[in-house]
Amino acid sequence: MDLASGKCILNDLIGKIIKITTTNRCFQGVLFSVHADRTVTLIKVKDLKTGEAVRGPRLFFGPNILNVEPVEESKSVGQEVEGETSEERSRLLSLKIAHSNRPEEPSNVIWAIKCAVDNEEVDYTVIDQFQTMFQPTILHLKSQKVISLGAAGLNLGRYGKLCWLQVATRKHVYLFDILTMGPGVFKNGLQVVLEDKGILKVIHDGRWLVDILSHQYSVILNNVFDTQVVDVYLFSMETGGFLPHRTSSVKECLTRYLNMPSTQVNFLNIKQTLMKEIPNIWSDRPMSPTLLKVLALEVLHLLDLRQVMLDDMFADVTLLVNSYLSARCPRRADVLERFETPCSQLPKELQQLPVLQQMRRESALKEYSFNSQGFLIRSEKKKP
Repeated sequence: MDLASGKCILNDLIGKIIKITTTNRCFQGVLFSVHADRTVTLIKVKDLKTGEAVRGPRLFFGPNILNVEPVEESKSVGQEVEGETSEERSRLLSLKIAHSNRPEEPSNVIWAIKCAVDNEEVDYTVIDQFQTMFQPTILHLKSQKVISLGAAGLNLGRYGKLCWLQVATRKHVYLFDILTMGPGVFKNGLQVVLEDKGILKVIHDGRWLVDILSHQYSVILNNVFDTQVVDVYLFSMETGGFLPHRTSSVKECLTRYLNMPSTQVNFLNIKQTLMKEIPNIWSDRPMSPTLLKVLALEVLHLLDLRQVMLDDMFADVTLLVNSYLSARCPRRADVLERFETPCSQLPKELQQLPVLQQMRRESALKEYSFNSQGFLIRSEKKKP
């Protein structure tokens, strides 16, 4: 099959085994994607010359491809039925694919998550090749002062698999297909963005992403604002120094700080159920628009969440400053006093901070219960 004239046919073969002959050898694998520039991506690749499996996805560029032909899964490589030509095999396989690709009823979870995100608006772009959009996207991200991050994969961590990396700016979300593009996505520019200390990265529970980036891709994530950590800090402020018995999910944080209705963030709960039902869901290609939208929405509101959290973090500072300055601004000019307080002496207004913390502790003791470890049970309050 000639690649230039057979692109439409190749699109029908996505997810099936094909054989690619290049200028120097032959490969067999599952067709993963076919791009407009005639770049072909295979997964589960085998080098037919050596018989060895090739690790990870493999990209084949159009000018280097001499021939592409489908391989029936029920046959060994190179095995043919007597009297059956290559053209006939291709036609029969196409009929088989057309039959097997009839739409099936979606699972309850897929249907639920589709309903949850259908009415949400988000602008996102999938980056799954190095041509066209990749370098302009990297240049755009390098110009940002703050971005938000998310990750999806299988058992994220040093021994897991990173499939998607979500990067959001104020106006747009970029979904990097790590499974397709491989480590080159970092070496060709994304690593510079992630390691840039001048770009703040907002993330919720970044432990697993940091772990996999460091151990599998030698990428060190710098200048991070973790909303899960800040949520614990704010709880401690609110209760006068107590700690919660557990951390909060991103859904809980969006509801608590941005007052987002449960209907708007319910897709995050459904997403967790989906991942339990289909652990390798983020490895599927091509990825459905519904799931791509879920990935984009997951990081869309993190920048707003950071801003609200920052305001809450400085609430005590604002309160103290207002008290401090108002004490030096009498309403009547004729009662203006001369203050003799030495500059090094702590003003009495600032001495109220321990009092404020003690009041909050007493209030927390009335509102919350303790667990066996001495942490406040956040979801439970004492009944009056």
